[in-house]
Amino acid sequence: MSGAAALVAPAAAITRRRGGMQALRGLARPDFIVGAVVVAFWAFCALFPEVLTSADPTRITKEGLSVLGEPVPPGTPGFPLGADALGRDFFSRIVYGAQVAMIIAIVPNALALALATAVGVVAGVMRGKVEFILMRTTEAIMVLPGFLIALAVISTFGSSTIVLILTIVAFSWTYAARVVYGETLRLREMLFVEAARSVGAGRWRIAITHIVPQLKPLLIVYFTMNAAFMVLLEAELGFLGFGVQPPTPSWGLMLAESRDQFFYPWLIITPGICLATLCVGFYLVGQGIQNAGRPREKAVVL
Repeated sequence: MSGAAALVAPAAAITRRRGGMQALRGLARPDFIVGAVVVAFWAFCALFPEVLTSADPTRITKEGLSVLGEPVPPGTPGFPLGADALGRDFFSRIVYGAQVAMIIAIVPNALALALATAVGVVAGVMRGKVEFILMRTTEAIMVLPGFLIALAVISTFGSSTIVLILTIVAFSWTYAARVVYGETLRLREMLFVEAARSVGAGRWRIAITHIVPQLKPLLIVYFTMNAAFMVLLEAELGFLGFGVQPPTPSWGLMLAESRDQFFYPWLIITPGICLATLCVGFYLVGQGIQNAGRPREKAVVL
């Protein structure tokens, strides 16, 4: 190892350790803690729904309907959140509906972010014709009416979970790719990259070992922020009938099934509250991580 490399490596390690400790201290914020608790609660519901309820969310029961055929209200024995218009336990449907929400928040989000990272880093490192082709393709996809095309694709190939995930990925990676591309252009001119280049590191070694690790805070913040968008997008598709199909419980689908049930407000209010809390939770987590990475501003005494 040359003298320059021997000096750069320990300094970079010390800087990373100090930055990590400051970030951990910055996460001890009320907004991040509240958001993390909310997201963890819904993740627990998605992973272990049988712990919270033993009712089958797709089972139609006579006990869930009154003598007049109306759904029983919240607080009815055996139906803590009431029942829907078919007599299905609404609490179990809410709990199991978290599975669809969390899957859509994580899986297509991670796939889209991985694709965006690959496109943005390659374009920023390669430059030239590769950069031109990748960025012009990205911009061409960005200007397409993604939501309308998604509706057309889902109506053509069906609304299975796989089709839904792939369709969301196809139109949700472009903005992140532009952000990663811009950050890569900034990082490749930094001094630590110049130091690595001066000791003989190739472009791909620099990209993998120096640039991509520096993108982690940006990618984590984008992932948590975009998770809220993914949840809302699935709810919109479900509300329009292009999301997960019955009888699988989905919060958006539950809103669609209850949109004319004005005399039974819990059928509309409860899924809406669930969507709102999960989206706000993801937003607070992302905001907390973003704020933790910023240096604290010191008060100026005049």
